[in-house]
Order: sequence, then C-alpha cells, then structure tokens
Amino acid sequence: MTETLPRPTHIWVYDFAASAEDIPAHSVLYNQGLSIPSDQTSEHARTGRQLGREIATELIGKIQDMGLLAEHGGPGTKPQINDIEIRGYLISYSEGSTAERVSIGLGAGSSELKAAVEGFQMTAQGLRKLGSGETQAESGKTPGMAIGLVSMLATHNPAGLIISTGLKVYGEESGRDTVEGRAKQIGKEIAEVLSKRFKQEGWIE
Repeated sequence: MTETLPRPTHIWVYDFAASAEDIPAHSVLYNQGLSIPSDQTSEHARTGRQLGREIATELIGKIQDMGLLAEHGGPGTKPQINDIEIRGYLISYSEGSTAERVSIGLGAGSSELKAAVEGFQMTAQGLRKLGSGETQAESGKTPGMAIGLVSMLATHNPAGLIISTGLKVYGEESGRDTVEGRAKQIGKEIAEVLSKRFKQEGWIE
C-alpha cells in the first residue's frame, strides 16, 4: 500500500495463535498446511497459549506508549472503519528436512521460535491486508529462515508479514519468568517495526 492511511481510532491486538485452528480465514497462513508439533504435550500447549497472550499484552503496552489507542481483540470484537487489526502466530522450527521442520506452536523438539505478524485495516468492504515489512536478523541470527518461511507458506506475496528474529527455546524450562522474557523480546521487536510504519503514516512523531 502506498497511500497514507487515516489514523485509526483503535488498534486491536489479538493473542498470538499457538495452534492451527486459531488462524483466521483472512490470514495468508490459513490452510497452508501448518501442523502442530507431533511431540507437543499439554504443558507445551499451555505455554504456547500463555506466550501468545503475553506477547499481545506486551505489544499493546508498547503501542499505547506511542500515543495510540490499543486494546485486546477477541471473538466479540467488531472493528470500526479504519481500525487496525494485528494478528500474530507462533512458528516453531525443529530439526529435519525443510518440508517438515515448520509447525505452529511449541513442541519438545523445537529449537527456535519465531513470530509472524499480519496487519489489517477495516474498510467498508471488510478487512484488507496491509504491507508492513520485516525485521532484520542481527547478532549472527539467520536471516534466511524468515525468507524460507514466507516462500514455503505463502501462495502470494505476504507483504503484511513481519517475521521476528528467532528465539532459541530448546532445553529451556517453561516457567513464567521464561515466558515473560520471551514475550517482552518478541513484543519489543515487533513494536520497533510497527513504530517505523506508524511514523511513515503520520500517526506518531
């Protein structure tokens, strides 16, 4: 999108999905064959949901700090015209072939966690996808992973996806301190990308 978007009244941030059934039909990742890790336990599933909630909460706080009105979105949320909707998804990487190592959610074999994020604007015709860009891999992290994820899952150009730099999760405990730490890091990375976009739109200085 090249036109300037009107400043939204609300930015709705939804809990980051940690399971395939939580991906909405308007997402580029919908029906792309994402599977849940085969070694996922109930504890991993619970941790994934908690992490998804924590990331959304962290991101909402960061957006509010920018001077914009951000709130949690949910099943009953009805965005108004020009409102922005932000959806996120937790993607796990595990050892194995390229075709098998990407799944949604957490599993015992996960060696790296990334967050994919999409932005949508509510229009009179419904939600439309917004281009947002990608974060840059730093500190020796592998930039090719983000490119691989996009090309593998998307059937068209996913301009609205933000791929966060990866977080190593292999061998870590799923305690609350660890979950909060991951959430803050992912939320910060995404907020930095969004801040640049918001400035381009003239919503913030």
